[in-house]
Amino acid sequence: MPTRNLPQYVWVVHPLLDNPRKSVLLVLFLFFLVICIQFLFGSLGLTLLSTFFLFGSLRQYFFPFRYEVHDDRIAISSFFFKQNRLWNEFRSYYIDQHGILLSPFSKPSRLESFRGIYVRFGLDKSVVRELIQSKVVIEDCSVSGAK
Repeated sequence: MPTRNLPQYVWVVHPLLDNPRKSVLLVLFLFFLVICIQFLFGSLGLTLLSTFFLFGSLRQYFFPFRYEVHDDRIAISSFFFKQNRLWNEFRSYYIDQHGILLSPFSKPSRLESFRGIYVRFGLDKSVVRELIQSKVVIEDCSVSGAK
């Protein structure tokens, strides 16, 4: 029976619970928006459909994401979502205050947000940053002899 390698590091990020004040304001705003949709259109079906699409578009905020870093890949799972990507698929990364965008392109591209994956830091920002930086090998795009 083959043994499945255990992850090096696992963490869960749930933005809804990480910032309760912001979350309460967001939920109140969305509730107000749904009420407005109901009053403007007067259709329960349209209101339910709008609510479904509205909350569906914000799924990354409402549902927790579980990240698993393995030797050869990163696994991301959430509600109705699972993705495994090999480390050698990524050519560059970009760090911001909330996470790291792992890109399959060596140079900046407009397709990064569609083909890359965004890994949120969660509570262990320095650990996650160092771990991912050690896994992604950045290709040198410079032309030899160019200064």
